Amino acid sequence: MDDNVTFSTNLNNKRYDLAILQSLRKIMRSTYIHSRKLKNSFDVTSTQLVTLLEIAKHETITIAELSKKVHLSSSTLVGIIDRLEKKEWVKRSRQGDDRRKVFISITSKGVTFIEQAPSPLQEKLLTELSSLSNLEQSNIALSLERVVDLMEAKNIDASPFLETGDIQTIYK
Repeated sequence: MDDNVTFSTNLNNKRYDLAILQSLRKIMRSTYIHSRKLKNSFDVTSTQLVTLLEIAKHETITIAELSKKVHLSSSTLVGIIDRLEKKEWVKRSRQGDDRRKVFISITSKGVTFIEQAPSPLQEKLLTELSSLSNLEQSNIALSLERVVDLMEAKNIDASPFLETGDIQTIYK
């Protein structure tokens, strides 16, 4: 209830910037907490899970293609793929004459994992979103995309925010 008072007070004083900042911070904190729960319960981060789910959509995919689909830099993805490969959920292969091009594919262990894996989104958010009309869901998505545009954040690598744990161990 206190949060609602703060929010409405900010709006009455035309301090939309503070209300937006507070909302973004709450979203970031909630995402961080959910990612920690995923890591503790399933030994996977949100970023790893999103990456694995995207790989599963393709027979094979290159790092460059995957990078565009999950909005992470190729260098960040290499570390994520290393961790997924260590768990035997994905494998790397080279095809054809160009040995520099590496293809990623999901393994049977990876398929088994994603069949029982939770959503990378919080369950409560999924439930609440599904109860909204398509128009309202679209409005939320468009508003969030607009915030990304306003922050000039389209090309920012989102993984440092989504990964959890000690910074030294995340990027080893």
